[in-house]
Amino acid sequence: MISDWLHDQTATFLAMRDQTVASWHGVEMAVRGGDEGTPEYNGPDVPCLQLLALDAVRPDGTAVNITTYQNDLSFGMWANAGAVCDRDDRGRGYRRRALTELPTGRIVEVEVYLDDDVLAEVRIQIADNELLLVAGESYEDWSGGLEWHRLDESVLVFTDPGEAEKMRWVPSRGALRRIG
Repeated sequence: MISDWLHDQTATFLAMRDQTVASWHGVEMAVRGGDEGTPEYNGPDVPCLQLLALDAVRPDGTAVNITTYQNDLSFGMWANAGAVCDRDDRGRGYRRRALTELPTGRIVEVEVYLDDDVLAEVRIQIADNELLLVAGESYEDWSGGLEWHRLDESVLVFTDPGEAEKMRWVPSRGALRRIG
């Protein structure tokens, strides 16, 4: 049984079904060099966008703001219908931008997945395009390589969900429970 709060969050995501996304906007976080050096937001070893916040903007200008919440030591996906991210760029390693690489149109399907009692992932299908949203974050190691952590404080957006299946996650990505 899931808590009332998780039930409400699941309902907010599922209510996106049949809505139209006119555009996507977000506050992107650097995967490398955010604290020092030149911030890097992508590269051949970065299969997703790493965001502080993601806005699914409807044709009327309202949006569903997607970010994360903290549940003890883990983070999960959080949606706020009717809101737009009001956070400005938070400084070095952050940038607000239109996310034109994400598909727009009518949302055909939404699936919500729990990892124990944490809302870990959301799949959104727009026409033939599928997005996978994962609560997680990249960590740069001493050699400049990236470690991908699940249930962390960023929204990772995969335009090819198969890429998330190939990644080595910390902790490992086990069986998830579909809700809704």
